[in-house]
Amino acid sequence: MSCRTKVLFSFLIAFLLWPSARAYEPPQTPVARPFNFDTDTFAFSNETVWNYVDGRVQADSSHDREHKRNYTRRCFVVTRAAVQFWKFARFDPEAKPLDSEKLAERIRQVTERSVWLPALSYKERIVFPGYDSLREISSASAGVFQANIGLGWPIYFRAGMMPIIAPVYREIEAQLNEEIFNDLQKKYPTIVWLYNFPSLDMNHAVVVFAGWREGERYIYRVYDPNYANAPKTLKYDVDSRTFFYQPTFYFKGGSVAARAVYRGVLQ
Repeated sequence: MSCRTKVLFSFLIAFLLWPSARAYEPPQTPVARPFNFDTDTFAFSNETVWNYVDGRVQADSSHDREHKRNYTRRCFVVTRAAVQFWKFARFDPEAKPLDSEKLAERIRQVTERSVWLPALSYKERIVFPGYDSLREISSASAGVFQANIGLGWPIYFRAGMMPIIAPVYREIEAQLNEEIFNDLQKKYPTIVWLYNFPSLDMNHAVVVFAGWREGERYIYRVYDPNYANAPKTLKYDVDSRTFFYQPTFYFKGGSVAARAVYRGVLQ
């Protein structure tokens, strides 16, 4: 490799890492309550394109072929929208519910606000009448939410996705773990991108909403948009400075690269 090539390669890596390695500004706006899995998540799941069993792609059975996967490739969209509703919306169960057209308009009012903006005060929040939580209203009107919280394909063109080809440095993972844990003490969740590039066995987004330390391990509870009914577990090992995700139907479990996303335009 020539000297010029080395310089250009180093510059490229630095450029790709900059959005993740830049100085992080912790949230400053106080929030009334932490993100709650039972109320702040969607009642529907993001579906996978392929049929997975124990982390491996399998041929569709006759039952699988009968079930059309209509809502796929939306893990980033669903996690982002869940945090947007937590920050910008409130619910009024005593009022009359909106019709589908007005509901769609209010959903877009929430999701068109950049997720990294400060949380709105109670009075400023966009009101959703007739229901007491995001989970309840998204159960009643799943199709309206799926059609209006965002498209899946634009995520591939976000500047924050570029670091996927850059090396995963243990120092950055340790820094991210510290940021996640500190933000949880302030009641703030973190949207985290998990991947194993160039392997395709993991490329997913989750919301870290609770956590604690046990010896040399940090244990985190996460909202995995592929699962609507219960949270999953992400762990961080202090000695190896590595994140580990639990086995799921689409991932056999093990070490993953982790990066925070939706902290700004470039991340």
